[in-house]
Amino acid sequence: KTCHAEISHECQLTPDVFTLIGHAGVALMIFESGMHFDFEKAKKVGFRACCVAVLGTILPLVAGTLLTMAYQKPFFPMGVAAGTALAPTSVGIALRLLGEAGVLKEDFGQAIITAAFVDDILSLVLFNVLFSLGGEFDVVQVVVNPVVGVVIMLLAMYAAMKFWPRFINGYLLPKIPEIEGVKVARRDEVLFLLMFLLLLAYASVTHFLGTHLWGCFIAGMSFACLQPAHHAHHVWQRQTKRVTSWMIRIFFACTVAFSIPISKLLSVEALWKGSIMGIGPCILTKVFCALFMGDARWVIGWAMVGRAEFAYLIAQMAAASNMLDEEMFSVVIWALLWATVVAPLVFRFVLNSHIKAQGLEDKPPNRSFFFWSESPRRWRGAPSPEKASLPLDPKGATPEALEIMEAGAAKADPNKAVEPSVEAVATTAEIEEPVPTMSPQSTPELSTASPEMNSKAQL
Repeated sequence: KTCHAEISHECQLTPDVFTLIGHAGVALMIFESGMHFDFEKAKKVGFRACCVAVLGTILPLVAGTLLTMAYQKPFFPMGVAAGTALAPTSVGIALRLLGEAGVLKEDFGQAIITAAFVDDILSLVLFNVLFSLGGEFDVVQVVVNPVVGVVIMLLAMYAAMKFWPRFINGYLLPKIPEIEGVKVARRDEVLFLLMFLLLLAYASVTHFLGTHLWGCFIAGMSFACLQPAHHAHHVWQRQTKRVTSWMIRIFFACTVAFSIPISKLLSVEALWKGSIMGIGPCILTKVFCALFMGDARWVIGWAMVGRAEFAYLIAQMAAASNMLDEEMFSVVIWALLWATVVAPLVFRFVLNSHIKAQGLEDKPPNRSFFFWSESPRRWRGAPSPEKASLPLDPKGATPEALEIMEAGAAKADPNKAVEPSVEAVATTAEIEEPVPTMSPQSTPELSTASPEMNSKAQL
């Protein structure tokens, strides 16, 4: 056991290239999640959403620690490490379902967003405290460093609202000359460079306070208030989306998966212990954290149940730091898997029930950039902002669009030849990257040839 612990510790200090790539992907992902933080929405839903986040962080931590102790494991480090791994929330799937249902702008949708982001911040603080302990009580590492980190985060949040928008939008970018005919605007290149520099700076500072991931989130928040809205996120995602997605795959395959002890994970004992921890501390504690939120309590509660990369990262790093043995690591993985699989299914059901109860069935989908950016291909029915006001070119219509229009026209009146409606087709056959200004208002008007043709052309 001593040899295994020493090997695990040394591998954590000097990781192999795959582990290094995986952790770099997690850092980029945390930075991007910080860019989604909306300070105005946080003010709107306010105190109650923050209470959901606090309870959603503390309850899994306490329940996971107590259950670990009931499994005859020590309070520290195993109990605290297991509880910390259960605390983070991932609402990516919940946000997508809310957007598809068109209720993202409702109060409960805003509450879910704010609670999730505050939960991320609290989980990062817990993560920082856990790995600052290092097996011995050190006042500087356990108390001073987290306090300094919180102060830095508060100052960074103030700078994100007051300093960076004025400096970047009002001073830096206007001084950058524009060059016609380039694929990436010069100002976007400067903005992307500034993002990376700030990411490295904040991550380096918080690395000495416990974890670099805290700094990655803070750096992302620094660009959340820039104008136009979501443009900074578009610039970042356009350059990093594909490489980050592959890095995250490598993280799961070569970091989490490689570290799972298969013999322990597939044992009956790990399965039943992980099932109990998954149903209780991992799922029910998140569900019950929103009981005071009125009619939307079950929607908000189940939205907070989801787990993703950050929770698995904490479990893996705790195991690599000898805070979790193989048995408890397998139990925690089973618990996280239960939440990962069950949460989307139940959330879809409770969301549909709440929408019907509130009479919100006719809401149009939220076509914000946050959701369009999930797909690398642009919606064919919408022109780019640069071309939205220009005459549409029928020569640029795709063959598929022309076939759909001709079929619809023939069905409407087989004996009458109908010219394809220019408005019903895309302006260009080229499929471009997503843009941050997609909205229903930018949709071209549809042809009046036939209802079926309009429906197909819009899709």
